[in-house]
Amino acid sequence: MNLLYAAGMKLICHPNSPYARKVMILARISGIELDEVQPEKDGANGYKAGDNPLGKIPSLEWKPGQFLFDSPVICEYLDAQRDIPLLPNEGHPRVLQLWQHALGDGLSDAIYSYRYETVRPVELHWDEMIARHEASIRNSVMTLDRICEWLRGPWTYGNLAIICALDYADYRAAHIGWRELAPKLSDWHTTFKNDPAWQDTFAYGDVA
Repeated sequence: MNLLYAAGMKLICHPNSPYARKVMILARISGIELDEVQPEKDGANGYKAGDNPLGKIPSLEWKPGQFLFDSPVICEYLDAQRDIPLLPNEGHPRVLQLWQHALGDGLSDAIYSYRYETVRPVELHWDEMIARHEASIRNSVMTLDRICEWLRGPWTYGNLAIICALDYADYRAAHIGWRELAPKLSDWHTTFKNDPAWQDTFAYGDVA
């Protein structure tokens, strides 16, 4: 494995973030040791650490004083350090994995947006936008249920984002009941729960 910059790399992260968690899982299954640091929040500026002008996590210090973001970029970089990358080099297999990864991130986006729309004071709720985010969550999990046989296991470049998004759905959008909407997907998701990388990064208590 090419660990040219792996030694001493620092990941600004929090396991509650599905975007950070997928990076944490990818590092573990790839044998890449990262110094995982949880940053402090800084009000309107987001997170203090990580030299990310967007104030978001994760952020990877891949060279001294140089940081990579956002999570797909970090994942591609770490994956490239493997002897055999999870992400295929070209063609339909590569596009399919990128599509799955994007759908997982999109599901996390919808859950995150739903969460922060609903924690506003009730008088500031935008009901139409809340309904849109809920529809995105439902449509995403039902799409994943239909293509469940494509997702496979163990870990792939695409499914690591999906697993993290589904756990995040249990944590932040349990009212959706995604398991009932997507029973095949639920069965597939369950097969990862004994995986050491899943267990080591799971931070949501008893929600799943």
